[in-house]
Amino acid sequence: IESLVYMHCVGIQLEKHFSKIRSHSLAAWERKTDITTAINIATRKRLPLLVSELQAKLESLSSSVSHTTVKQAKERHLKSKSLKSDLHSLANRRFQRAKEAGTDKVAAIIRLWAQYEETVACEELKALGEVIREIERNVREGDIEADGGAHLFASRGARPRIPH
Repeated sequence: IESLVYMHCVGIQLEKHFSKIRSHSLAAWERKTDITTAINIATRKRLPLLVSELQAKLESLSSSVSHTTVKQAKERHLKSKSLKSDLHSLANRRFQRAKEAGTDKVAAIIRLWAQYEETVACEELKALGEVIREIERNVREGDIEADGGAHLFASRGARPRIPH
């Protein structure tokens, strides 16, 4: 279970990480295009002071902001989603195999326990048979009658068969 949860968490965190990178990359690209659009409008309206201020803002943005980086971030995010899905299915398969192996081990333990109990019961049954035969050899009906006859039913009733 711990492995299953860990693999699920890794998949979720991986996808979340690349999702954040994608959103930051997209936000930076949108900022850059907004500033570029504003520069174009300010240039058409002949506002040189605003153009220079916007140019400074544009230069302060990272030079790595481009449409290509946005596309790459999107691809990485989509691959991370696929990887997350693969990790989840792998974790589920491993968990299922572990459950099956655990079930098989429990069944084997129960079978061994049943065999042990059966063996012990047979040994006890044999010992009980020997005790009954010993009692039958040494105790007579007269001994039972002398005791008040309380146990006469044992000598007259049906006796269970004991294996020899």
